[in-house]
This record gives sequence, structure tokens and C-alpha cells, in this order.
Amino acid sequence: MKWRVLPALLVAMTYQTAMAEGEKEGEPPIPEVHAVSMNLGLVSQYVYRGIAQTNGNPAVQGGIDYVYKGHAYVGAWLSNTSFYSDLMTGASSSLEIDGYAGYKGRIGEGWSYDVGFLHYDYPGTFPAASLAAAKLVKPNSNELYGSLGYKWASVKYSKSTGTLFGIPGSSGTYYLEANGDIPLWNSGLTLSLHAGRQSFKGMSPDGVANDSLFSYTDYRIGISRDIRKYIVSLAATTTNAGPAYLNLYGKNAGTGHIVASIYREF
Repeated sequence: MKWRVLPALLVAMTYQTAMAEGEKEGEPPIPEVHAVSMNLGLVSQYVYRGIAQTNGNPAVQGGIDYVYKGHAYVGAWLSNTSFYSDLMTGASSSLEIDGYAGYKGRIGEGWSYDVGFLHYDYPGTFPAASLAAAKLVKPNSNELYGSLGYKWASVKYSKSTGTLFGIPGSSGTYYLEANGDIPLWNSGLTLSLHAGRQSFKGMSPDGVANDSLFSYTDYRIGISRDIRKYIVSLAATTTNAGPAYLNLYGKNAGTGHIVASIYREF
């Protein structure tokens, strides 16, 4: 169950487009043929799609991205996590490693798009008895995604190609989100707004619809500032996730969270 996550980005996968030397004033920037960027960050807790991944504890996160001619990209991102070890007795998984690839670009004035593939990997030990007791399968997952943006606003649709986050029979599950990153006058601050719907497909081993057990809506509001390539942010999240998101400590991973973070881009 991935009552987790990117997020998404404050934990997100950042692709940076470097500009070639020698561009002339007044001309549009020319992306380099090959551009590599890295990011490293510390968050007060890892929250993805409104779901806590570290049970209120800090996380160190980082990634690397390669972009070809400002469009095609491939990258990897990782974070410590305790979600599955907090969820079931006998499981041991303290790391999430994500790999992704896609293509992004612009359409006309102010419009942008991004399509790609994302793989979530959780190295660790998941004994069959633990998975059976928790009524889960191994959590490694794949998603296809596409987004369309206009200036500071965007919508994104992600769909699983198999079981998602360990929930049996959940192939075809989707996450639909709307995001906005609004510059606040000339203050250097950016207001971030987010709303998303995680909708699960299929049936549980008990014959109950996964949608009634695991689907939820999440919201986030945050503010950030870029200070000499350090991105400092503070965000509040909440969801209407139900009791299926209770962990071994009796905490609902989908309750409200405050997340502070600092990231450095290289």
C-alpha cells in the first residue's frame, strides 16, 4: 500500500535546463545538447501524495538528472523511508529508489507538457508471512504519467501499469493532480498550491473494493524561496485517508503534516 510520497514534489524530481554560452540578448535561451544536474535535500519528514513515509521523522533525499537538448530526460531519485517497516511486522525496508525517463517541451506561448515513465523500487526484506498478514504484495511499482501546464498552473495524470504500492489487484490505479506555483510579487517567494485524488482500482483479498478502502483526496499549501541555489520551503498537507492507512504505531499516515525542507541544486 503506498499510502505514501515526491513529493512530489517538494520531493520532486527536478530537471534543470542549462543554457549554452554565447546566446544573444533578446533571443530565446538555447539549451545545451547535454545537461546534467543534481539535487540534495533534507526534509523534516517525507510526505508523498499527502501520506507520511517516515512516520514523522526526517529524511535525506537526492537525485541526478540528464537532459538531452532540453527535452528528453532520464534520472534517479532516492530517499530514506520507513513506510513499509512501520506498516507490517517482519518487513525491513529503509530506502526508496525511483528511476524515471520522459520527454518535455513547450507548445506556443506559455504552454508546456511532460510525458514519461516512473519506477518506484523498495529494496529490503518482505517475508511472505508478513505480506500475507498485511494482505499486501511486494511494493515495487510502475507508473506512466502525462502533464499539461500553462504558465504557473498544471494538471498531471499518473496511471499504474501493475499493482501500486503493494495493494493487490490495483493495476490501473490512477493519481490526478492540479498544481500551481505562483510568484508573490517581487518578494522572491513562491506560493505552491496542490490538490490530488488517489483512486485505487480492483478488489482486496477479502472481496472489498480497493476504492472504498484506499482511495483519498489530498491537499497541500506551501511557500518557498530560492536563495543562491538553496530552495527553502515550508508546507502543510492534509488528506481524507481512512483507517486503512494506520501503521503499527496507531498513526494514520494521511493525517495533517507540516513539512520543512531545504534543497541544494548543483
